[in-house]
Formats: sequence, C-alpha cells, structure tokens
Amino acid sequence: MESDKIKVLVTGVTGFLGSRIANSLLEQNYLVRGTVWSLKNKDKLYPINSLPHQENLELIEADLLKEEDWDKAVSGCKYVLHVASPFPTKSPKNENDLINPAVKGTTSILKAVSNHKEIKHVVITSSIAAIMHTYHNHKKEYDENDWPDIKYIIPYNKSKTLAEKSAWDFYNKLKQENKLTFKLTTICPGYIFGPSLIKTDFSSGSIIKQIMMGELLGIPKLYMPIVDVRDVAIAHIKAMESDITDGNRYICTSDDGFWASDISNLIKKEYGKFGYKPTTLNVPYFACWAASWLDGQAASACSMWGCDGKFKNDKIKKDLGLTFISGKEAILKMIESLIEFGIIPNLIKK
Repeated sequence: MESDKIKVLVTGVTGFLGSRIANSLLEQNYLVRGTVWSLKNKDKLYPINSLPHQENLELIEADLLKEEDWDKAVSGCKYVLHVASPFPTKSPKNENDLINPAVKGTTSILKAVSNHKEIKHVVITSSIAAIMHTYHNHKKEYDENDWPDIKYIIPYNKSKTLAEKSAWDFYNKLKQENKLTFKLTTICPGYIFGPSLIKTDFSSGSIIKQIMMGELLGIPKLYMPIVDVRDVAIAHIKAMESDITDGNRYICTSDDGFWASDISNLIKKEYGKFGYKPTTLNVPYFACWAASWLDGQAASACSMWGCDGKFKNDKIKKDLGLTFISGKEAILKMIESLIEFGIIPNLIKK
C-alpha cells in the first residue's frame, strides 16, 4: 500500500459513491481532497465531516461547468477519481441539463490533469448505461467492447456515454501526439446499492424507498444488474493503484442481477411483517408506455422493458482480484441504512 501522504482528488465527494470512496481512502491513510458544489450546505457536508481521519480530508468548491475551477482542484494530487455526474431521480425536460455537466466536467478535469505531470492515474466513474442497449437493439450478453446506440437511449444514459467517450477521445489524442502523462481507467458499475454513509436523498436510494413505501403505481419489467457500493469503491481504488488497468474500461456488477419484481418480493418477505407495504403489482407495458409521455422515470423503464442482458464481470475479477458482495445483501444493507437515517420511516419494533 503506497498511501502514506499521497493525495487523491475525489469529485462529488458528498454523493452516495463519492462518500464511500473517500471513507475507504481515509481508512487506508490516503490524503483526500473532495470537491463539492457548495461549502455552505451544512446538511450535505455533515456526513463527510463525520468520516474518520478528518485531519486527512480537505473539501473545496468546484463546478463541473466551470473549467477554471479544476486546475486548482487537481494541483498537488497524485491520483484523480472523477465520480461526480448528475443522476436525477427524474429525467429533465432538457437533456443537456445532464449532458453538459457530465461531458464538460470530464473534459475540464482531464485538461487540468494534462497540465500536471505529478498526476499518475485518473479513474472515471462511468456506468453500464454507457454499455447497455435498449429494446431496439438488445443483446443477451455484454462486455467492455459494447457501447449503446445514442439514437435510442434516455438522457442519463446518453450523458454517461458521451462523457466516457469524451474521456477516451481526449486520452487517445494525447497518446497519438506523444503528450500523454497519465493513465486512464473507467469503471462501469451496475445499479449501485448497499449501505449509505449519507443522510440525504439520492437516486438509487429513492428507487428502494419508492418500492418499499408503496409509492410506485406498479413494478415495471426491468432487469437490474446490481453492485454493492463497497465493491465499487474498492474497484476504483484498486484500479487507481494498478498499472495494468491503464487504457481499460471495466464492467463492475455482482454475479447476480434482479428483476424489479424480485426486489419488491424480497422487501415484502423481509419487511412486510413489520408493516411495510411495498409495491408488488406488476405494471403492463402499455401502462408504462402511456405514463412515459408525462413521466421521465416511466420513459426510462420503457426503454429497457424486458431486457435481461447479462454483464460479464470476469475482466474486473481477473485484473483487480475482486469478489463481489451478493445483490441480495446490497439491497438489504441499503434498506438498513435508509431506515437508520430516517429516509425510510422505522416501523420495526425495537
């Protein structure tokens, strides 16, 4: 472990994944500089300010849409973990509200990194959204060579795809010009569940909350390749510390996936006895299609309706030596933390 007094930049440090990565780095004696949108939001900062080894944590403001913020942010760091990217619970009216910060933020950070030769490795959080296709050209098995067709994907998937492609374009251009001074790796997680360190709402937690509290009108026929947030954090750090990951993208999912109906049935089995009444009604496609005209979340479900493609995780297992926490544990641990933080009401008799 080479962590003694080495500084790592973690963008989006107050998020579900960013906070877990920061926690793992601090536990391994790294110095962590985390970027936040504002230092004035005390509720958002509280969980980060509660992490261990605060003496090794530094928080600074940086905006994905402001290129001038990133030279200062990366300065003095040996590694950069770019985790920040908009992930709303509902699709925006204008897809560029997602695409612009995702793409511009990624390219701005890499431009800044290219001016600092002390930076050894950049790891970017991409997504299986930058790999998976829709029902228009669905596949049964995906690997790291796959990219979606931009014409058929929803705004979030498009933002992740264009951001990752912009990173590889920038990297390859520097490589061709013999100006490349850093290594680049992208991690493509599935739906990230697992225990949360933050007490505010976040997208994957919102999915579980809506199912558990019966807030959805019905369960779509949606297959979810799942990964535990703790495994995704480990993957970022192992990729950062490795030389063999340079120039590679990695699918990061557990060995098992769940249909949305499997998740609702699991919640009913484990928590129904305490008075929770999760949504269990399977919604037909035509109802989802009708709702998609008014609701971005429904539109997202429709685009992936019935797609049960498997994601090969043998490459990340081989190169990084990962063994994955089960999807079931990731789901149940997330629920425990959401109840603990009051995001889901506690109906369990103590």
